[in-house]
Amino acid sequence: MTHVMFSILGFLLAVGLLVVVHEWGHFWVARRLGVKVLRFAVGFGPVLYAWRRGETEYAVSAIPLGGYVKMLDHREGEVDPAESGRAFDRQSLAKRAAIVIAGPLANLIFAILAYTLMFMVGVQSLAPIVGEPPAGTSAQRVGLKTADEIVAVNGRAVNSFDALRVAVMQSAASDQAITLEVRENALDTNAGRVREIELPSAPNGLFASREDPLVQLGLRPWRPQSGTLVIKKITRDAPAAQADLRVGDVVVGYQGEKITQTEHFLSAIRSHPGQRMSLDILRDGQALHVDVIPGSKTEGAESFGFIGAAFALDIPESVRERLLRVDRQAPWTAFTTASIKTWDMTVLSLQVMGKMLTGQASLESISGPLGIADIAGHTLVLGLSTFLGFLALVSLSLAILNLLPVPVLDGGHLLFYCIEAIRGQPLSEQAQLVGQKLGLSLLLALMALAMFNDFSRLFF
Repeated sequence: MTHVMFSILGFLLAVGLLVVVHEWGHFWVARRLGVKVLRFAVGFGPVLYAWRRGETEYAVSAIPLGGYVKMLDHREGEVDPAESGRAFDRQSLAKRAAIVIAGPLANLIFAILAYTLMFMVGVQSLAPIVGEPPAGTSAQRVGLKTADEIVAVNGRAVNSFDALRVAVMQSAASDQAITLEVRENALDTNAGRVREIELPSAPNGLFASREDPLVQLGLRPWRPQSGTLVIKKITRDAPAAQADLRVGDVVVGYQGEKITQTEHFLSAIRSHPGQRMSLDILRDGQALHVDVIPGSKTEGAESFGFIGAAFALDIPESVRERLLRVDRQAPWTAFTTASIKTWDMTVLSLQVMGKMLTGQASLESISGPLGIADIAGHTLVLGLSTFLGFLALVSLSLAILNLLPVPVLDGGHLLFYCIEAIRGQPLSEQAQLVGQKLGLSLLLALMALAMFNDFSRLFF
């Protein structure tokens, strides 16, 4: 229930803020160019609250999935002849295009500012030190070993697993070979040499599945294999709660065997759904035996066990310092880094879209409102920096989506204006209406696909 509430709150915050940013872009430029704005609305459906300031009505509606700016326009009703010059449809082509593009541009600027604030607050990340690659994966075939650190991808330095993921996806999206620079034994005081290896791609390409590209390649974060395994969180009504496991319990063994490798213990839970497991724990210094029956979850075609408990491993401080990194930057440096990141994510998004259109990337990665809400909830719990990164990415996605040349979107209007510029006159209202119907049909189909993906990921 707590996660559901955080998801709803995160979704409303994100969508409400980003819709206001987008529509404010249209509104601000329209006002500066002398166009009369009749209404600035956030949401659709029944109006919950409205007020008037000057010549514009501001409204908040019940369905928080968008918004709109209504301008004076002869195509939408009678216009006072004295105000005809302030109607949107009477503006020059350049002014109309400026008003339309201002919405996506506002989202783009917001993404840069959100990333800037994120880097100023500080980004905590996991060092790109890998664990033992699974057998048969690309990482295993080229000889990557436990505690190897990836320091660069195709000559570009990476300092976190997130940066590694983006660099690998960029290389794959550009159909480049993935060349890694690897430092051996990165957790040792005297780390080993740096060597260069070329990583074969996944058999069907990294975008043919919705699975994490790093997982496909066998690049997994290093996990300590020894230490004190402590339960930090238990989900209500989950198998762990039903077995009376408690936060603070120390798990020292299972099935009568001492835990020597945490990965083996966690794998045992995943591979035994519905089967009783005996855990040896310490609670307040007292040794106890607890039986727990892992539940079953399904993601895609894979089913696995879970008990609904979050574990943490107490490890030496020296190792922790090498694993966790905090990147906190001064304002100007943060702005520069944010601008570069925005550019990188824009290019990557367009490349992945291109692969979707050519069938080289899975459509399963498209998310809708439920998927966005789920991620919003997770990022909100993780803290301000993570939530800012989420806002930046969604804002950037909205900018890119709205600039697609699909009628009913901003990009569709710009497409009509380009045709008008070439022809010397606008398309007929009938042609524009047909285009809008086709665009709306395409948009509804995309929304249906996104909702189907959300339900498949979250409930099946």
